[in-house]
Amino acid sequence: MLAGFRRIEEGARIQFRVVVAVMLRELHTRFGRHHLGYLWVFIEPMILGGCIAVIQYASGHTLPGGMDIAAFYIVGYTPYYLLRAILNRASNTVQANLPLFYHRQVTYLDVLIARHALDCATVIIAVFIMIAFLAMLGGAMPHDSLKIVGGIVIMAAFCHGFAMLLLAATIWGHENVERVVHPFTYLMIPFTGAFFMIWWLPTEAQSIALLNPTIHMFEIIRDGQFGPVVPYHWDLGYMLAWTAALNVMGMLAMRAVKGRLAASH
Repeated sequence: MLAGFRRIEEGARIQFRVVVAVMLRELHTRFGRHHLGYLWVFIEPMILGGCIAVIQYASGHTLPGGMDIAAFYIVGYTPYYLLRAILNRASNTVQANLPLFYHRQVTYLDVLIARHALDCATVIIAVFIMIAFLAMLGGAMPHDSLKIVGGIVIMAAFCHGFAMLLLAATIWGHENVERVVHPFTYLMIPFTGAFFMIWWLPTEAQSIALLNPTIHMFEIIRDGQFGPVVPYHWDLGYMLAWTAALNVMGMLAMRAVKGRLAASH
């Protein structure tokens, strides 16, 4: 029994080193060739989230409950960038990393985990940099940073499961997956909870909206930013159940296409 545990521990240690190595490779290939170098890993989500926040702030609009409008859109759109980035890149995972799969210890799961961990860490850092900048201008620091980090991590794990399903569909031969996913991620913005809160909706619409797990994720992130100044609606168990279900389905889907995956490289 002890020997079996040691083999599992050693295997986990090897796979951890593999994931870290793939992360470093992904960081270099995706951002290392830019003029701004590795700074671009943070600048890209900051530009998108920051521009949305500046536009809304400049419009002079106010939000119910007196929430800071710039902070509201920073903790809304920037995590949505994470969702969009993971789903949009899912279908090209194998094609973009073919040389890696000639190494026996590198699996599709290692590449997906490395990519998504990098995206998740990037968005977390970008959010806190922008919030800190707002604080220097007179804004408020997060009420509970752990809720912000937790919400973003759950969103990354949720999207990780979704990404496995998309990758499995691509490997199975559905070549139009990428063409469908890109417009889908834009069309879904109004329904994800990135730009609204549940308590703004009529009572009869709230229960329907809360069926969408991403709304819970944005609610807990905003709860972490603003604290008990407005009502929030999120259920940790519901989010985790959706995340677990998607990851199980994703693993089963990837197992089903394992033969095609091996043939592709």
